[in-house]
Amino acid sequence: MYSTAHSFTLPDVSDEQHASRLADAPLLSLYEAFAAVPDPRSRHGQRYDLPYLLTCLVAALVCNCNSKDSVGQWCRDHHLLLRRLFGPRDFDTLTGSLSRRRLSRLSVGHLELVLAAWVQAGRSEQDEEAVALDGKAVRGAACSEHKAPHLLSFSTQNSQETLLQVRVWEKSNEIPIAKAVLPCLPKRPRVYTADARPTHADFMQVAHVHMGATVLTVKGNQPTLYADLDTSFSDPDTIIAPSEQDCTVDRHRGRTETRTIQVSCGMNDYLASRWPLVREARSLEADRDRAQNRQDDP
Repeated sequence: MYSTAHSFTLPDVSDEQHASRLADAPLLSLYEAFAAVPDPRSRHGQRYDLPYLLTCLVAALVCNCNSKDSVGQWCRDHHLLLRRLFGPRDFDTLTGSLSRRRLSRLSVGHLELVLAAWVQAGRSEQDEEAVALDGKAVRGAACSEHKAPHLLSFSTQNSQETLLQVRVWEKSNEIPIAKAVLPCLPKRPRVYTADARPTHADFMQVAHVHMGATVLTVKGNQPTLYADLDTSFSDPDTIIAPSEQDCTVDRHRGRTETRTIQVSCGMNDYLASRWPLVREARSLEADRDRAQNRQDDP
């Protein structure tokens, strides 16, 4: 957390990165997008319009302000920027109490749709970047229904932009939600990656209809399929060409991790009846060795 008792500085952000994050056009476009979010407040006695409040909050968050009080400090430090973009105001510095009272009353669904549309508007029409599906429990965001709400997000692999994020009431519901939400994304020829939960033939079919390919993970939640693949790659008669295997070694903080990957199309015919869209299977193994502290004898 950042203390407001001292001058606020941005951590680990260069001047160029800082300037790019606070560019006029993105902030103004975000301000315009937030105008579509319904304001639950009464018009009587309003000091801040909702789009201004949300724009300041998002701009402070992307500058690594991770507390409500530090958002107000960010507004004070960027007073001239806010005046230039949004004009002079009687009140232009948000307080932590204001954020706590107002944010909990906003429509999460409207916010997600507005942000998703804003992110998508800034991407290329020929966008084909791979998208990762990831479900996470948001700890510290307790509500009356759940202690840790579960969210399913569709995020780009390289630029790490969230194209869409939806609430999942139960973790087991990720599969039908993923199949229903995927067609809401722009139809592009891209790769979709996911963990073991969405690894189902019908999800692959939805991605295929949506011009996409999938890279899915098989773990112990599908014991039969996992055992079949393990048997195939462990069989000494299985031939893996040199071009279909690779090995990398990563050394970091006293730990050595060796990753080995093998690719085979030998299971395609066997899996065709249940997985008609399968084109290849891959086996990925990771061995981790942590170096022990050693001291030579005197």
